[in-house]
Amino acid sequence: MGRDAYDAPMTRALPLGCAALLAVAACKAREAPLTYDGSTAIGKQVLPEAIPAFERATPHRFARIGESGTGKGVKAALAGEVSVAGVTRSLTAEELAQRPYYEIIGYDALGVFVNAANSSRGLTKAKLKLALTGRVRSWKELGGEDRPVVVCTEHLDSGRATVEAVRMIALDGAEYGAVRELDDPADCLAIVAREPGAITAATVAYAVPGTRVLSLDGVEPVPAKVRSGRYLLSRPMLLVTKDVPVGALRDFFDFMLSPEGQAIVQKRFIGAR
Repeated sequence: MGRDAYDAPMTRALPLGCAALLAVAACKAREAPLTYDGSTAIGKQVLPEAIPAFERATPHRFARIGESGTGKGVKAALAGEVSVAGVTRSLTAEELAQRPYYEIIGYDALGVFVNAANSSRGLTKAKLKLALTGRVRSWKELGGEDRPVVVCTEHLDSGRATVEAVRMIALDGAEYGAVRELDDPADCLAIVAREPGAITAATVAYAVPGTRVLSLDGVEPVPAKVRSGRYLLSRPMLLVTKDVPVGALRDFFDFMLSPEGQAIVQKRFIGAR
């Protein structure tokens, strides 16, 4: 009798415990896949390696990776249309007013790229502004050889973080002059590699043979100068969500700030930790 009295509750407890574990597993399995949109620097240079590593380490999955740029991506995240946005600039006052949650996962430097045959080694902010606003037409006026300045950029109305960062930081809010507008920074780098007088601004992670980066005000885009902000075109790399992340999204933020996630960021950018 004593044996049956004590054994009976134990035999009932085991299935209940298993049921609870199965319920948790089922909840995880039913959790909607994550989605991303935003910065192409993050979407193309970080996530192709980070997401498979995250999915191997957790039961979570990503369903879609968009690359519509920072401006459109952060709007989608704040509207609840995607789980998380990648942003490669500081958030605006209007965006901060919506009380988003964000974490810095790294830092990026926008390089001012010229053709490898260009004799110029650096520009001041003032001369860069003259070139990008179209107020000078020849590299001779910038201390180089007598060849036309050909400015290439992503579409000016695209809301891309690079376009806006250069406009606000290097041009002091002024408008670009005559430029060649293309869809992607890689397209601009291809033109710079071909044309001796071409110039473009893009994340240093996009560097290709036939191009090189100029110093700005005598400062190179090296990690210590980027993290400290001494390099003119430094910018943070953010992950942004509408609300405080929980569940799979919290796990993704934690992964990106973990040693493994930071090692992936540091392959092309500057880590936050």
